[in-house]
Amino acid sequence: TASDNIDGPRISRPVFVLHPIPEPILPPSVTSQDDQRRFSGAESSGLALGIGAFLIWSFTPFYFDAVQTLGVIEIVAHRFLWCIPFMAIVLTIAGQWPDLLAALLTPRVLATLFLTALLIAVNWSMFIFTVVTDQLLASSLGYFLSPLLNVLLGFVVLREHLSNGQRVAVGLAAIGVGIQVVAFGQVPWIALVIAFSFGSYGLLRKTVAAGPAVGLFVECIMVAPFAALALIWFYEHGTGSFGQFGFHFDALIAFAGVVTGLPLLMFAAAARRVQLATIGLMQYIAPSFYLIFALTFFPQPFGTAEIVTFAFIWLALIIYTAELFRTRIV
Repeated sequence: TASDNIDGPRISRPVFVLHPIPEPILPPSVTSQDDQRRFSGAESSGLALGIGAFLIWSFTPFYFDAVQTLGVIEIVAHRFLWCIPFMAIVLTIAGQWPDLLAALLTPRVLATLFLTALLIAVNWSMFIFTVVTDQLLASSLGYFLSPLLNVLLGFVVLREHLSNGQRVAVGLAAIGVGIQVVAFGQVPWIALVIAFSFGSYGLLRKTVAAGPAVGLFVECIMVAPFAALALIWFYEHGTGSFGQFGFHFDALIAFAGVVTGLPLLMFAAAARRVQLATIGLMQYIAPSFYLIFALTFFPQPFGTAEIVTFAFIWLALIIYTAELFRTRIV
């Protein structure tokens, strides 16, 4: 079956890929009227950059629809490989090569980024798998669950204190997952893998001394040998796509580097200009679009069990977001 073979028959479906979200940095406090005007301008530009980044992530399926002949593993391999030259240009423009050298000379940073590279590879692969096997709702559920799982991971791993609102939100999310188990007789493992890999990625990236551009570049060069071997295997078996359908198709594949890196850099810039609660709201844009696409462009069953599950998750997210506004806006 399709679920047994992650790189099975290639179905004509667009591919969604969601990118990692860096740890947001809160803007400085405002101390004067002139500062207030400058801060308002910065916040406005940050809001535009953040929404733009999430809209790019939301609408990448239309780009990937143009390269739909790629399989799951092949598209992930190309993403890592083509992101390297794009991020190299970014590092050159930003003058961050010394930062990259410092990261490469720090064993702890390298070890952490190796783990985050594996996590994001799993996340991308599983997300694409849900699209080509008509299970896009699982991805939407997974990314809606992700911020709540971050709270739980912070409590378990970092021993962070949970407020009463956070406890209620996590409990409601658990009920939503439980409904899926009862309704379908199995754990929604795809959604949980997506949520766990993405949440763990964010948790580990919070602990590593590397910025978004440097971190993504190191992750890509670490995965690059495995990606290259995968592509070689495809070509040896006559299933490689690059170079087989003309220059324009190859250019579209290479554009995956821009699709990967650009929204991440936009979000990193936005995170330095807007408040944490605003970031918390914007992160729901992409999974909301995925849900809409799952019900319209790629119609999937959305019965009572799914409605109740998403209702519990959304209620949990409302409580979680309200908690952000109550405790973290500065």
